[in-house]
Amino acid sequence: MKQKSLRKFLFFNFLIMAVFNFAHPVTPRLINELELPSYMFGLFFALMSIGSYIFSPIWGSLSDYKGRKRFLMIGVLGYGTAQLGFGLSQSAALISAFRVLGGVLSVSYIAVVMACISDLSSPENRAKSLAYLAATTAMGSAVGSNIGGWLGATNYKYSFIVQFAACIAITVALFFLTNETLEKKKEGKAVLALNHLKLKKSSLDFKSILGALILTVAFMNITTTSYNSTIGYFVESDLKLPTQLNGLILSIVPICAVLVNFLVNPRLAAKYDELKTLIVVIALTGGSLFIWAYSSNLIVMGIFLVIFFIVMPLAQPIYQSMISKHAKDNAGEIMGIQNSARSVGMVIGSLMAGFLYDFGSKLPFLVGSVMALIACLILILQYRREKKTSA
Repeated sequence: MKQKSLRKFLFFNFLIMAVFNFAHPVTPRLINELELPSYMFGLFFALMSIGSYIFSPIWGSLSDYKGRKRFLMIGVLGYGTAQLGFGLSQSAALISAFRVLGGVLSVSYIAVVMACISDLSSPENRAKSLAYLAATTAMGSAVGSNIGGWLGATNYKYSFIVQFAACIAITVALFFLTNETLEKKKEGKAVLALNHLKLKKSSLDFKSILGALILTVAFMNITTTSYNSTIGYFVESDLKLPTQLNGLILSIVPICAVLVNFLVNPRLAAKYDELKTLIVVIALTGGSLFIWAYSSNLIVMGIFLVIFFIVMPLAQPIYQSMISKHAKDNAGEIMGIQNSARSVGMVIGSLMAGFLYDFGSKLPFLVGSVMALIACLILILQYRREKKTSA
């Protein structure tokens, strides 16, 4: 029964991620047609990430008390509504408000679906299930980017309108076709996870493996956001390619993610130590992105760009697996904390990319690669600390 529900949620995740990505290829056109400054692509991404950071642990902790299903539906319908407002707005202030709202609501789905997959997976199969979640996320992102590019070819607003309609349809389908995954809810009055908003020393020990993982999640999301938030604008404004090709280019990384998460990650999880594997993956991610951005030789650029596309998607399911192993009766809250770390990285990465772009179109990629190498160093130190402790 759990396996059937797991497959159903993975299929829904594919559909939802496709719809969530309809507007990404046309956002650079929105910025250009409204004659907004170039740094706005980073600012809009950052505002959404701020909303995600604030509410990710809140939605996650609420789902531990109230169940998962309602928060999945809130996330899908809420994001579709926020995106409609974003796409039809004409002023930077109104767009910014809808970006924050989009982050607040979309993360209700993103944080809670990871907890759903954990609910439906045995401890020994959790890594594989989360790898499949990452794969369906990537597959949906690739399909959605291509569809969105074609929908917005004549008018970027069409992508947002269709996105809203699809979110309504999927919310209805979630209501009728899925069941609650949380077998035992927390008892008592719901307690909101608000520690990440308090100006006090973190309850996480950053010298522990969990603390190091959460910290490096933030660094790695600076890297991925520097790439993801810049590449669409780079293609639209520097390379002058149409939205259809922009959508195709934006789908390359998700397509690679599908392949590696279905074919490579389950084998890595079964055969190798997760922490050592994660260190190697992050080192290759940062190194390949740096060489691609720094080099002027087309062959070298091509080789290391392919390496980057292959290794970048490997990190997320390893992170999810390792962090989920530390979750006991608060999987929703822990996944929410992880998502907040992602959001911090996304805020920093997007703002940094937006403002660095004017000084050099490849600077966001170079600085992002340095952040990955810092994350790699932190995990190497943690690995040595763990070996010393166990010796």
